[in-house]
Amino acid sequence: MKMRLFSRENRRSLTTISQKTIFFRRKLAGITVLLSALCIISACNSNEKKYIIGVSQCSEDSWRSKLQDELIMATYFNEGVELRFTSAHDDRKLQEQQIESLVNSGIDLLIVSPIQEDNLTETISKAYAKNIPVILYDRKTNNEQYTTFMGADNYLIGEMLGQYLAGKLHGKGNVVEIGGLKGSSPAMERHNGFMNAIKQYPDIQIIAYQSGDWTEASGEVAMRRILREYDQKIDAVYGGNDRMAVGARRVLLENGYNDGSIIYLGVDALPTENGGIRKVAESILDASAIYPTQGDELLQLALDILNNKSVPKEILMKSSLVTKENAKVLLLQHEELARQYNNLRKMHSQSGTMQEYIKSQQAVIGIIMLMFLIIAVFLGLYIRGYQAKHKLNGILKEKNKQLEESQLQLETINTQLSLVNEQLMEEKEVAERQRDELEEQRDKIIEISLTQKNGDLDSSEDDIISGNEKQFRHENEFFKKFIASVNDHIADSELSVEDIGNEMYLSRVQLYRKVKALTGKSPMEIIREERLRRGYQLLSDSSLSISEIAYRVGFSSPSYFTKCFKDMFGKSPTDVQKI
Repeated sequence: MKMRLFSRENRRSLTTISQKTIFFRRKLAGITVLLSALCIISACNSNEKKYIIGVSQCSEDSWRSKLQDELIMATYFNEGVELRFTSAHDDRKLQEQQIESLVNSGIDLLIVSPIQEDNLTETISKAYAKNIPVILYDRKTNNEQYTTFMGADNYLIGEMLGQYLAGKLHGKGNVVEIGGLKGSSPAMERHNGFMNAIKQYPDIQIIAYQSGDWTEASGEVAMRRILREYDQKIDAVYGGNDRMAVGARRVLLENGYNDGSIIYLGVDALPTENGGIRKVAESILDASAIYPTQGDELLQLALDILNNKSVPKEILMKSSLVTKENAKVLLLQHEELARQYNNLRKMHSQSGTMQEYIKSQQAVIGIIMLMFLIIAVFLGLYIRGYQAKHKLNGILKEKNKQLEESQLQLETINTQLSLVNEQLMEEKEVAERQRDELEEQRDKIIEISLTQKNGDLDSSEDDIISGNEKQFRHENEFFKKFIASVNDHIADSELSVEDIGNEMYLSRVQLYRKVKALTGKSPMEIIREERLRRGYQLLSDSSLSISEIAYRVGFSSPSYFTKCFKDMFGKSPTDVQKI
């Protein structure tokens, strides 16, 4: 009955996977015969041309590990290929150096996944100029000097997820988007496709957008930032990949959001232990789009280019949705494929052993004796390999335990750093408030001193003003200069009355006396009011946070800015920003 509920795309995805499984089984059936013949034909292939292919990965994660495994697996059927892998760990400079090193090492073809669209333009052009074919895989650059691009249609993936979400929300709801690495082509295309799909539904609103770096931790950081800056109901979270969506979900659960009230979408749908398909099957994600790797097709594309075959400029891999209805079936398919892949690895290892052994013993013993020896050697290697594997598993478990302990320590340190940061902010607010209070006390001392010396401060002939105060402020040249000087330095949190006085060639007492006579307020009060008025104006820019505005108008503590703002205007900056 569940199969009837599948969408046309899901059926097509399952059919494709089933066909690949049958095809793979046929390959395995034939590989047994091929392995027996490999030793005989190896001598004939000794003169076969060998290709060296460099693979520049932008980072390391489970998706790229799967791609690398598939590329290595594909070489089992192409013995004349050597792969050289590098990983830049999202370091733009490092990736440039790695590609230059690969090019200088004498590779015949370069496969590269750029970190961002603009970071490898010159480096790839140099490789292309040396007649080294370049395959852009998964990500694009803004340069046309490459041989071909192979990757999924990220725009279509975003559009497909947008249409799915619109159906789940019945055309109405608030959505938070956590995009991928800023400047990377998959992140931009997935966002654009998603936006194109939901623009048909005016009642679906993207209330917040933050970028991550494809990791689960960056999804957590992005969601915490969103929760700090926005206070609206969240109906769905669209992650640029599965890991960021899972990280965002964890933060929402920690902040008391109901697990069943929010729809979570991701991209990649890996069938691995912590991959997207399993997350959908376990109801951690509601849906994910399959982001295929197809390492075997990528290697075949590289060989076609090296053999001077014509290839298209762009090759787009197909994708499909993974939902609760088809996730378990896809996992079963993956388990079967994984078993077949493991068999292929073992058989490949056996073939290599058989080839080497036959070459060394071919002239000494007959074919019958040789077969017995191969079986004996194979059994010995199998036992030793099993023992070595068992030993390595023990070492890996110990290393994983140490890694978990290190991660716990790191989390503890991060928590302590957060507490220290909070204390620093509180101390900064206290220091700023004390500084203002000290300035005000100094002004009071000046006022008392002037009053004792000259009587009532407001009775001085030079200081008495008439008419409307606002009109006088506008006309009075001295006050204009004073306000202009304040505005010139309004972002300086260390600005003092003495600084303004020095700029206007007046002592603090003279400046205080004139400003007090003109406005009835101290210079410090005028400076603070000007800061707050400028802050009020900046609140109309929705792209600025409260903290950014506070720093722009000279407050070193956003919380102190909020207090002073509320004292002056009777409402908080957040209330003004919502208007």
